Amino acid sequence: MSQPPAFAIAIADAEPIHAQAREWIAWLASGAADEAGLGEFERWLQRPGHRRAFERERQLWRSLGPRPAAQGTAATWRPRPGRRGRWRPALAAAAVLVLALASPEAWLRLRADHRSAHAAETVALPDGSRAVLDADSAIAIQYDRDQRRVELLRGRVWFEVAADPARRFAVVAGDGVIEDISTAFAVADDAGRIETAVSQGRVRVAATADGGWTYLDAGQRAAYGQGRGVARLNDVPADGIGGWRQGELLLDDAAVDAAVRELARYRAGPILIRGDLGALPKVSAALRIGRPEQALDALAASAGLSVTRLPFGVAIVQPIPTPAPAPAPAR
Repeated sequence: MSQPPAFAIAIADAEPIHAQAREWIAWLASGAADEAGLGEFERWLQRPGHRRAFERERQLWRSLGPRPAAQGTAATWRPRPGRRGRWRPALAAAAVLVLALASPEAWLRLRADHRSAHAAETVALPDGSRAVLDADSAIAIQYDRDQRRVELLRGRVWFEVAADPARRFAVVAGDGVIEDISTAFAVADDAGRIETAVSQGRVRVAATADGGWTYLDAGQRAAYGQGRGVARLNDVPADGIGGWRQGELLLDDAAVDAAVRELARYRAGPILIRGDLGALPKVSAALRIGRPEQALDALAASAGLSVTRLPFGVAIVQPIPTPAPAPAPAR
């Protein structure tokens, strides 16, 4: 096991706290993080003023922009004593590239202000609004005197927005934006396809930052994605939007493989799919996600699947083989 980075420890007494925070961020981005180093990092965070400095530098990193595209192999970097101010921009760019390409989870941890694990989590936002994150979801918050901006980094979130006539509430998701007009609504990111559904009030949706607006009222839905404009979807009962907030996963004529992936977010262990689930009939069901194992069994029973459970929470799901027809009796 490698030791904590010597340069990050050595500067503890020699440089301002913010420089130390930048060193730690760069080390976290390098892909060399291990248990010993993370322990040292946690102890560093506990010192007076260190967590605030780290959060400030993390916010600066988030302002660097969207995840960069892959362009060859990122070279390793080494800080050069006495020239930290000069190499900081190059260090930041190189480390962000490493994070984006080599460690998406570490990149998400640095960007996110709130993340959920295998269950829904309710978050009180600074303005009195409320966000309910579904399992395996993450958001970043940027509030100031002029705006209330939340970025959906992963998964899906239901928002109940507090009124503030001076600052419109906006959710950035993918390349587009959803703006509140005194309402409650849900936003979901499914592999780049962004879907919005309104529980009450009204929102407006644009597929790009400078695109035209589509207005949605209670019970109405819309979706957009990369290179595609906003498309209206079928209306749904407003009180059924975000049913996962009450611990219920509603499947309405859903493909079986998609249903299995949805259910997987509520389990601590992974679900492995064997065989082709695409040929199975679509399913409609209401599953209690607070008990994911029973929910998986219920889905398997209704969809014609077998479930094999292995140690460490692993579950293997595959179609139940269709019995071969009995041979015709000999004449």
